[in-house]
Amino acid sequence: MFLFSFFTPSMLFSLTTTTGGDTCSHYPTAVYLKEVFLPQGRIMGWDMGSYAGFPVFYHYFPLTFVLMALLNFIIPMQISFKLISVLGTFLLPVCVYFSFKLLKYKFPIPVIAAAFSLAFLFMEANSMWGGNIPSTLAGEYSYSLGLALIVLFFGTLYDGIENKNKIILNALLVAALAFCHGYTFIFSGVLGLFFLFVRKGWWDNFKYLFKVYGLAGLLISFWFIPFFFNIPWVTSYVTRWYIESIFKVIPLILIPFLLLSIAALFLNLFERRSHYFVYAIFSSLVLYFIAPNIGMLDIRWIPFVQLFMVIFSATVLNVFLDEVEFPQMLPLIVYLMVILWIAPNVTFIKGWIKWNYEGFEGKKSWPLFQQINGYLEKTGPGRVVYEHSPDHNQFGSERAFENLPYFAHRDTLEGLYMQSSISSPFVFYIQSAVSKVCSGPFPQYKYTNLNLPAAISLLEKFNVTHYIVKSEQAKKQAKEVLQLRLEKQFGDYEIYRLTSNDGSYVTAVDYEPVLFETQDWKMDFFNWFRMGRALGVPLVYIKDPDSQTEKKFKLKASQLFDIPQVPLKQPKPEIKEKMGKEDIEFTTNLVGYPHLIKVSYHPNWQVEGADKIYLVAPSFMLVYPNQNKVRLYFGKTVYNYIGGTLSLAGLTMVLFSGIIFLINARKK
Repeated sequence: MFLFSFFTPSMLFSLTTTTGGDTCSHYPTAVYLKEVFLPQGRIMGWDMGSYAGFPVFYHYFPLTFVLMALLNFIIPMQISFKLISVLGTFLLPVCVYFSFKLLKYKFPIPVIAAAFSLAFLFMEANSMWGGNIPSTLAGEYSYSLGLALIVLFFGTLYDGIENKNKIILNALLVAALAFCHGYTFIFSGVLGLFFLFVRKGWWDNFKYLFKVYGLAGLLISFWFIPFFFNIPWVTSYVTRWYIESIFKVIPLILIPFLLLSIAALFLNLFERRSHYFVYAIFSSLVLYFIAPNIGMLDIRWIPFVQLFMVIFSATVLNVFLDEVEFPQMLPLIVYLMVILWIAPNVTFIKGWIKWNYEGFEGKKSWPLFQQINGYLEKTGPGRVVYEHSPDHNQFGSERAFENLPYFAHRDTLEGLYMQSSISSPFVFYIQSAVSKVCSGPFPQYKYTNLNLPAAISLLEKFNVTHYIVKSEQAKKQAKEVLQLRLEKQFGDYEIYRLTSNDGSYVTAVDYEPVLFETQDWKMDFFNWFRMGRALGVPLVYIKDPDSQTEKKFKLKASQLFDIPQVPLKQPKPEIKEKMGKEDIEFTTNLVGYPHLIKVSYHPNWQVEGADKIYLVAPSFMLVYPNQNKVRLYFGKTVYNYIGGTLSLAGLTMVLFSGIIFLINARKK
């Protein structure tokens, strides 16, 4: 009831497209899954919409999106999206309650722990770390669901180890945690280690854990194996988060629970259950400190510390329960105390909920946003780039124009899933060159300042035909660039056409391709792109070139300042292309000549009508047609087939176990 006083049903069940923070950019992904992947019986594939194309759910977590898509068969997607986006928030107190019941805490401790979890949910100290309501509203709803399920798993694993049961349930929970978020998946494994730090029953615990995690591993193999082996084709994001104050980690709203937790530890010092909580908190802190060294963002581990500390504080009552005359009254008393404590500490959450769930359509600027999208829908092909600006928040989020593929049916550059594509560094470099304000998310790459004359060749490289401008500085530069022509103006927004680009995704190259020898192709290709030298020369990277490849590429280079530029002598190209959602078809008169496809490279891309696909700078594909008609399509590799086979084996085990259980139950 308290949660619904904030998340009002009128908001959750309104037919509006959710916005706010990163959340708005998740919505088209749910629609894409429902309309493109599910009809083909799969949940993973390719999306051309941003980053010059990227693999969907190969490096992000699909569970919440699958739930949205399935629920969409019953109710509209706008409502389905909202309900699933708050699922983790509403489930957290429920999962806390059942976890404490499984840990065998007496009434009313499970109820009180559930009430205490509200303090964590309504904490406003941060909006990006995960788990609390502000983080969920900012787009971390998959993490929120994972955090709720990890609390439930905390109890089911303990109970399963104690009674040697719940193997299937715990395996399914581990699989669900993997599909929710990487941090909750890793932590599920960390929790299992606790039961190996004992002498008595060590072997039995090991066998139990082997069955649970082994079965879970089989179930997630169809997703995890491609995820693991495609890690070289992501853009890493590793940085240490700066925490300006300890009160960000332990804000005022959590201080009473910290004090109660310390008291609970001393009062229940010799209880194994207390050791279990301390282990969870301590291991979260360890993971926080080592995270950057293992390629993870450290700050995502802090919510684990906060949540387990808050709910553990409820166990302070454990030693006093026998002295309480009317324990039935305690839950209501504590609940009222918690609400009276939380309410004065909540300031902006209700406004954020309204902002998110009234949607794009509820904003005063919605007609303007519609006009811009409606115009661009009629002006393709080619990609649309937009100036990064905080002013876009008037539409519902700074990331509003990431939804161009959904609202305008036009491909763009910048998107939400920046680690999923090898094109991300180049896209954000372009952003810095066409924007007054640059986000520059990857610390390992250098960016530039607003410089439209220098950006033109980069925009052509990424097949950009339209440029949305907001700031006066960018407008001034745009008017002075000959290749940019003002095409339309909507309010403070101007749309320019890049007249030097015709919008073709498949082009014949003008220079002989060069085999580039490097130990770090990502950084070298980025520096080549940033310097803007010899951009017309196709730089091809092959990790281990064979003799046939050596013969094919006669020109080689290992230094960016020493790239040979040899023009290709070829007939006038006659190329016709057809771009699909997950395939590219084109006909050409230049059989045997190299063709550049301005779409991100990925090893799952396969080709008919050419010998193979080559990775070419900056992050695209190059083919040599051996016939007039060529088709590239995003297919499956051996890792997809291996993973699918293992998952089928795991699913068979679950079904077989279920049948045996039903037979035994019927006999009884």
